[in-house]
Amino acid sequence: MTEPKTNHASYANNNGIGNFGGDSTKPTGKKDIIIQSLWTKPITDKVRMRDTLFMAALSLAYAHKSGYIVHMHTDSYGMKLLDGYGYDKLLPTLDSIPSIVPTELFAAGKFFAMRAEGVIGKVHVDIDVFLKKPGVLDKFYRDSRVDVICQMDEDMSLVNHSHIIKHMYALGYPASTRPNWNGSMNTGIIGFNSPFLAAKYMSNYFDALKIYTQEKFEQYKKENKDACLSFDFILEQINLSYMSIGFNVHTLLPTKEPTYIADKIGYQHLQGNGKWDSSTKATVKRFLLNIDEKLYYRARLAGLKVK
Repeated sequence: MTEPKTNHASYANNNGIGNFGGDSTKPTGKKDIIIQSLWTKPITDKVRMRDTLFMAALSLAYAHKSGYIVHMHTDSYGMKLLDGYGYDKLLPTLDSIPSIVPTELFAAGKFFAMRAEGVIGKVHVDIDVFLKKPGVLDKFYRDSRVDVICQMDEDMSLVNHSHIIKHMYALGYPASTRPNWNGSMNTGIIGFNSPFLAAKYMSNYFDALKIYTQEKFEQYKKENKDACLSFDFILEQINLSYMSIGFNVHTLLPTKEPTYIADKIGYQHLQGNGKWDSSTKATVKRFLLNIDEKLYYRARLAGLKVK
């Protein structure tokens, strides 16, 4: 099959970081382990679930082609949907997420997966991230001096800082404990070689979950409709930026013009709402069919199981 043609420029601007295409043409032997997760409970829309299954399939296809061993952590429903995808491990870890955890905190699945897997020496890769060339994560896996890896430092110039601080207070953070609100790290990929930093980061997240139950969250979001995004953003990305000060951080991409480097090293992240555009979803399917025809039809079959 020939590679499908796409308008590369549009994906760089609207659908995240990196463009479709430019992947390695030669399969490689598996070596390093990556963690992935799919918490199905927050995904209540059937169409969105089916699109998610295709995205996860393409992420897996690229990861295997680039030589990574993939451990997927999901829940019982996800086990049924992802059965036959070919993960090196498929685990029902996320059944352990307590019902009091707000489903709006989408990153909870990632944190429970990392805690169960053991976060040291492994990278969690979101299912909308495509590792298209071998070696894209080698700096982390080959250099133990790297304390933490993430996608990139976020450009915070357009963020309403007073808005973020308001949600920080709601989470119980006094201003004196957070002297710098300007940092955020995109965690499309995240991994730790530093046990101290990993423990600090993970415990902070789970301590917050003990405080912010579904009931308390429901009360708060009545007055703050965007609270779910802000809370995830704070707990996952701002906290990482703040806690990693003084540590050896490896950012895969630069803050400015990241797509140029992403295409060069073989990395793509369909972050933001643009990944749900009809053209992007169609392109995901075309590339999956091109890369792994068997997995494409498995994803179609999984979509028929969505209820």
